[in-house]
Amino acid sequence: MELRDWQKQLKDKVINAVKEGFLVALNSPTGSGKTLFSLLIGLNTKGRVIFVVRTHNEYFPVYRDVKKIDPSLKFSFVIGKPSACPFATKDVDTEDINCKYCEIKNAIEVKIDKSPFEKLKELKENAIKEGFCPYYSLLESAKEADIITITYPYFFIEKYLSLLDINLEEYFIVIDEAHNIDRVSEIEERTLSEFILSMAIKQSKSEEVRRILDRLIKELKTLTYQDEKYIKLDKVPELSDEELSLLVDEYEELRKEAIKSKSVSRIYLGSVIRFYATYSTGNFIPFSFSNKIVLKTLELNQYYNLLNDENLSILLMSGTLPPKEYLEKVLGISRKILYIDVEKEVKKKVTGSYQCKIAIDVTSKYDLRSEAMWKKYSSYLLKIYYQARNHVLAVFPSYQIMEKVMSYVNVNKILENEGTRIDDVIKIVKESRQKYIIAGVGRGKITEGVEITDNDRSLISDVVLVGVPYPPEDDYMKLLSKKISEKLGGKEKEYLIMIPALITVKQAIGRSIRNINDTALVWLLDKRYDSLWWKKNLNCFNSTKIRL
Repeated sequence: MELRDWQKQLKDKVINAVKEGFLVALNSPTGSGKTLFSLLIGLNTKGRVIFVVRTHNEYFPVYRDVKKIDPSLKFSFVIGKPSACPFATKDVDTEDINCKYCEIKNAIEVKIDKSPFEKLKELKENAIKEGFCPYYSLLESAKEADIITITYPYFFIEKYLSLLDINLEEYFIVIDEAHNIDRVSEIEERTLSEFILSMAIKQSKSEEVRRILDRLIKELKTLTYQDEKYIKLDKVPELSDEELSLLVDEYEELRKEAIKSKSVSRIYLGSVIRFYATYSTGNFIPFSFSNKIVLKTLELNQYYNLLNDENLSILLMSGTLPPKEYLEKVLGISRKILYIDVEKEVKKKVTGSYQCKIAIDVTSKYDLRSEAMWKKYSSYLLKIYYQARNHVLAVFPSYQIMEKVMSYVNVNKILENEGTRIDDVIKIVKESRQKYIIAGVGRGKITEGVEITDNDRSLISDVVLVGVPYPPEDDYMKLLSKKISEKLGGKEKEYLIMIPALITVKQAIGRSIRNINDTALVWLLDKRYDSLWWKKNLNCFNSTKIRL
């Protein structure tokens, strides 16, 4: 198999660093061949690889590259109960599935002889008639595999990692899309909303439970704000131990009934119970966000303990990896790090290219927001749409801004929301003969690690950044900044505001560059991009300034 020039140049350097106990951080652009490279490093150093990805959508590229390297290698993947259970719908929570009462708990040996999603579909179709569980079968089969693909929870969250029952020291561990690991704590966040409580009322059979939930809705409304930012709360709606016990009893009955009826959908009462269980640990702080209460933690370092284990061989990689200092100061990685920026190391481009255009007559800056500004943004989007050679990806700082601007854009469009399924978006775009504006929010479902391609070429020709996606300087950000301020040495704004925004922008651009031959236009619609910092970090020194 022929390697790319950069892979040949850096292979031995990375292998030696791994053998010397370094954590390797590889920053290499989208479409440059990181997946294949990391698998080769792992097979050369440990012989077995655990490949950690953010979403199930990222399983296929790993499977594809394993087959390129050696079709005889044993590939396996682990997938959660909601996706694996033949009786469950996709929106169900893991805890809602009560395996104790299930008739098909047996595990069989699984050979992955087709793509992960195709194999999963086959397993679920055969599970009921053959009497085996796809979830436990995949979990058991992973122990014998040369390459195991898992999602973040199975590495960063102890209760899921323990289910694998493997010795991590025997594997080379690749953590893909590693710019996202600063958000691992979100996996354990819990939310209480009027929607969740209302759905729990509909599902509950107990009049007393419904009465309790109705009271919680009323209290929730008095505590929350509609702002799309985190506002610290001093309390949550009160729930006594006796009331919680009633909710738990009702939940157990609903779980038992669901699995026995062989139809398991989300049981919203479970979400309420888990919210209060998490709050009771004392490690999470309640915040209001968009009329909901979200429990968030400031104890981020607990999620990165394994990264500091010098007995583990680990490669962090991303096309938008934060700088080494960010890994050390924000994430608290204290072991030796070899940080490699591939294009700087080999002194040439290793993937496709893009041209930048900076609009200097618009901004999403808070004190300049207005209906007139949203209309101006919509005019830009229409202008870009009509000149684009293919689909347009528009990325917004928030859902609120997206909805306001896109309400004035009357062309073919897809708007991201909480229920958006990436598979559906890809299907619409691939099957359509017309152009679409695909609108999403920074670091949302559409802008993170999604490949909208045909024959390995991106179907997105234009990427539009509608404003600058700075994280809001809200109560959570202030508390986090205060907690780690000593490490940041007065650079709180750079590490907690500027770098996350830069990663968001680069990730959006990456959706249009999936191949070394891809080219794209990047429209930076905010006058704040017209600065040395942004031009330097986006490599946009030759950008064109534009006005409507």
